[in-house]
Amino acid sequence: MKFYVFLIALFGLVFAEEQVKSIPHEGIVLSLMQCLITNLPASKYFIKILNFKYPDVPEVISYMDCVAENLGILDFKTGQTDVDLVAALFSVDPNNAEDMDIIKNCIHKPEEKEVHIRPGYLCMFNTRLGDKLRNYLVGDLGENHNDY
Repeated sequence: MKFYVFLIALFGLVFAEEQVKSIPHEGIVLSLMQCLITNLPASKYFIKILNFKYPDVPEVISYMDCVAENLGILDFKTGQTDVDLVAALFSVDPNNAEDMDIIKNCIHKPEEKEVHIRPGYLCMFNTRLGDKLRNYLVGDLGENHNDY
């Protein structure tokens, strides 16, 4: 009898465990390029965007919203942000309460009038989470710099 109780508890844990979301690097890069192509006016800010500078202009806001929508981070119909996907983008362990609090404090609030990803993104990017994202997108070129 104890064995069956153990099995039931084990199956409960296995099926109740939340799947950690992730965004593959290739998916991010593809989304960035697709949104730049579909938002050609943003291309004049391409160098700034590559250097993680995001001017407060309609072209860049539209570009950033496109990326967020393509990645499933922000649902513009409901105004809801997928906190788990934001955590995955910034390489945050969902069990890290301190980093998750940063994300929750920065993301768009559904009661705000206009829904845009830029304010929340910049808020997170200006914390230590920004370094995680930069490292993920750019990688560490330190070891391979002689290869160029």
